[in-house]
Amino acid sequence: MNLVLGHDQAVADWVASILGKPFQAPFTAFGLVDGTGHLRGGFVFTGYTGDSIEMSVAGAGCMTRGAWRAVDEYVFRQLRCARLQVHTRKDNKRVRRLAPKLGFHHEGTARRLYGAMDGIAYSLTRDDMPEFRKRWRL
Repeated sequence: MNLVLGHDQAVADWVASILGKPFQAPFTAFGLVDGTGHLRGGFVFTGYTGDSIEMSVAGAGCMTRGAWRAVDEYVFRQLRCARLQVHTRKDNKRVRRLAPKLGFHHEGTARRLYGAMDGIAYSLTRDDMPEFRKRWRL
């Protein structure tokens, strides 16, 4: 898969259609396209505060070394954030198993984050990055 930059709205709309969660500007998005040029994955970054940013991810097979290199470069090197955070629905067992394996730390429950459904919060901080980079060979 190849990383695509500069198509923020199209990627954000695609991710929103999968997650059922619209994104309000401002945001930045990275897309992953397959060999035929079809969008297969996307990362959307919202809520930048200067110290932290929220990331939403959708798509099968988008957890690639190249994608994580781009996330690292954007979040921790370019924006110089101290933390990257992600949330998932409490009933999303797949993400809840995957996030810690990727190196994210469980932070707790965000009550009623998705209407009637609670969310689970995870983060990756600048302090976590040496181990994260080693794990992903970035």
